[in-house]
Amino acid sequence: HASDIRTDLKRLKRETGSGRSAGVAPVSSPTARSGEFISPHGGVKPPLQSDASGVGHGSSDSQMVAALVKRHKKSFLGGLVVAVVVALALIYWLMPPLAPPSVSSYVQLTHDGTPKILVGTDGSRLYMVELNTTGNIFPVAQVSVAGGDAVPISRPSPTMLLSNISPDGSDMLLADLPGHSLEGPLWAMPVLGGSPKRLGDAVGGSGAWSPHGKRLAYAKGTALYVAGADGTNSREPISLPGPAFGPAWSPDGKEIRLTVRDEKRQTRSIWQVSADGTNLHQFLPGWHASSSECCGKWMPDGNYFVFQAIPSGENQVLQLWATRETGSFLHKVSRVPVQLTSGTTAYFDPVPGKDGKKLYAVAGFRRGELERYDAKSHQFVPFLSGISACCTTFTRDKKWVAYVSYPDGSLWRSKADGSQKLQLTSPPMFAILPRWSPDGKTLAFTGELPNKPMRIYTVSADGGSPRRVTSVNGSPIDETWSPDGASLIFGSWPQLSKQSGRAIYEVSLATKRATKLPGSEGLFSPRWSPDGRHVVAVTVDDKKMMLFDFKDQKWTELTSLAQQGWEEWSHDSKFVYFWGTNTNGDQGIYRVRISDRKVEEIVSLKNFHQASEFGGWVGLGPDDSPLLVRDTGTQDVVSMDFHAP
Repeated sequence: HASDIRTDLKRLKRETGSGRSAGVAPVSSPTARSGEFISPHGGVKPPLQSDASGVGHGSSDSQMVAALVKRHKKSFLGGLVVAVVVALALIYWLMPPLAPPSVSSYVQLTHDGTPKILVGTDGSRLYMVELNTTGNIFPVAQVSVAGGDAVPISRPSPTMLLSNISPDGSDMLLADLPGHSLEGPLWAMPVLGGSPKRLGDAVGGSGAWSPHGKRLAYAKGTALYVAGADGTNSREPISLPGPAFGPAWSPDGKEIRLTVRDEKRQTRSIWQVSADGTNLHQFLPGWHASSSECCGKWMPDGNYFVFQAIPSGENQVLQLWATRETGSFLHKVSRVPVQLTSGTTAYFDPVPGKDGKKLYAVAGFRRGELERYDAKSHQFVPFLSGISACCTTFTRDKKWVAYVSYPDGSLWRSKADGSQKLQLTSPPMFAILPRWSPDGKTLAFTGELPNKPMRIYTVSADGGSPRRVTSVNGSPIDETWSPDGASLIFGSWPQLSKQSGRAIYEVSLATKRATKLPGSEGLFSPRWSPDGRHVVAVTVDDKKMMLFDFKDQKWTELTSLAQQGWEEWSHDSKFVYFWGTNTNGDQGIYRVRISDRKVEEIVSLKNFHQASEFGGWVGLGPDDSPLLVRDTGTQDVVSMDFHAP
């Protein structure tokens, strides 16, 4: 310690002042000659020569310092280390911080406004999946990085979904996902045309080739597989904390990042693992926007990682972010994500340019228009002044209406003419499928809060705090009232990693106890008829609608189509209206008569572009005319200059 050194220096001063040597004290021996002494290390030493003051010349300043250093070697070394650390800290403190990355010069590349998913680039073209209203058949297209019309790319099967572009731009990675499948066989197909090639036994929902094109990473359920580029020689799978998608390789091929879904909290986050399967960990644990992290990719030089997430605050739309991955010799570096885009326009699906100077993404502005099908004119016309809302529901006397505003998901009620509006919920609660109680005093709805699964709530029509009704395995959804208002019936949406677990439950509002409807396993989306005699529900594959008769306690098949859902009872309980897709992939609104089970198409939706967030939602007006939400928003690919300090 410094106090010890100070004590020794004081002692040294006293000893030198009194004429004593500051050297190592001699050890006397009776065998030594006069004027000699024996060193403690052995050997006879010559006598010290003293001057008139009695201080020996051998006791120089350097000898004194050497003796002190030897005695306090650890203290001096510790002090030196502290001094170096302090100096380095001072240097780092004085270093200027590295400027954050930024983007500029936005250029719109496509102009069709069609919803799309941007997948990748080969340097001269951008590849995407276009979303339309023909079920699960999504066209694959490409557009020049300079902009222009999106050109479709033919595939052997319309159910093959684009997942990745090879590093040299020669092949597309496709996952064949028929129906509602989340996973399927993986294929490689030449971009310029040719026969597809099955990639070994690889099965997954998405994948990506490594930067050098020698390996393939693909996600299947809660596992990540790494195999050869042709899908063979797959290693032992890497167990993940939840279902995953969108693997992305680091430029050096050593790390893989992918998006993982937390099924209990209904959130997404990015995870990282070494290519050899070690060091699995969350990329940004505890970050404020972790509930919506997704779809990240490294910039080509590896200095930055870009991804999408929803920022904190009121502007709850997706934006692009970037994190610094490497250090800087002359600047301080922050690892905190930097928001690149902002505003009311959503930006998602970032794709870095091959030269690292461009960043491509999809820019979207969401809006819908509520419309009613007019049977006389055979046209859709604005309903409730064409408000941007969905999921309308009317009281039995048809005097009041409730709806969910789009895209913020707030629950409102008003008079049928639009007067006396009252907001019943607000963000961050996202409401869907409200239902009036038979007495018109209460609304039940499915609600979702950030980082929490969907739950069923009730709220007074006069306002107040929503109250949670019940919880079962999975996520309760699609509630409807019993005719007497004493209970609710609902479906349980299972975890995404499982295809089983769906069933229909009834919960008593008095006891909060939920009981399973007999024989309802594998069914969801229940609707109770206004007369209380029946319940309709859809099978897990969306192909059949089943009818439950409370009188005989049995389920029977009501309809069978390629795909169907969003059932709504007519007010007289004689018909069930629903959205459906025929074997040709064309969508329409249908209805089935309960008495003879005759199915008829009300209107084709071939050229009607519905808001994608609500899928094929179908509502009914007070006169049983079908209601839909037309997508009036836009989604186009944009490019921007990426500035990387």
